[in-house]
Amino acid sequence: MQETNGTRVVVIAFAILCGLTGIIAGIFEILQGDKNISGLVISTIGPKYQMADDFTYFAISIVPKYYLTGILAIIVSSGFIIWTVKSVDKKHGVKILFGLAVVQMLVGGGWVIDLALITCLLATLINKPSNRWVQPLPSKFQAWLVKFFPYSLVFYSSISVLMLALTILGVNDIAMIQTLELLAILMFVPILLMIFGGLVKNSQRRESLIDLV
Repeated sequence: MQETNGTRVVVIAFAILCGLTGIIAGIFEILQGDKNISGLVISTIGPKYQMADDFTYFAISIVPKYYLTGILAIIVSSGFIIWTVKSVDKKHGVKILFGLAVVQMLVGGGWVIDLALITCLLATLINKPSNRWVQPLPSKFQAWLVKFFPYSLVFYSSISVLMLALTILGVNDIAMIQTLELLAILMFVPILLMIFGGLVKNSQRRESLIDLV
């Protein structure tokens, strides 16, 4: 896997989570029907589908109707994923991705702007040297990061899918809500491992390409 652009893999993984979160938020918003939105902050999940103790997710919407908000959230969130996979490393690719992230936030695509911004920042490093980020790390730790990069990716993906599944199912159980909160905390571990593991892999990849020249 040394020839793989590790940072690109991480960017795509993060973008998929951001996009899927927005798509799911959009579906729940559509289910709330054609009722008016009052205020800027909305509950993406209507009362009928909320989990235990009125547990819900909040978002921002500048659109006046829930139904229209949901449609736009699905379209923009899908575009966020597609653009990341197809064109993020092209000219102005990151700028357009950032624009999509902002629009997703404003049309009810869930509150994932923090992860979206991390995705955009990492995307700027896809085709750039990452030595300055990894040189301070001990060589053994770099080797460990590369070794566990695939596992951190699988762990991150598994937690993401489980959290999204529990959200879709709307499990009405307080223990499940606590599980979701715990999983959200655990997400930071694979996220950090993926970020630095991807940067180390990129550094090694560039060194390998230089050696081949």
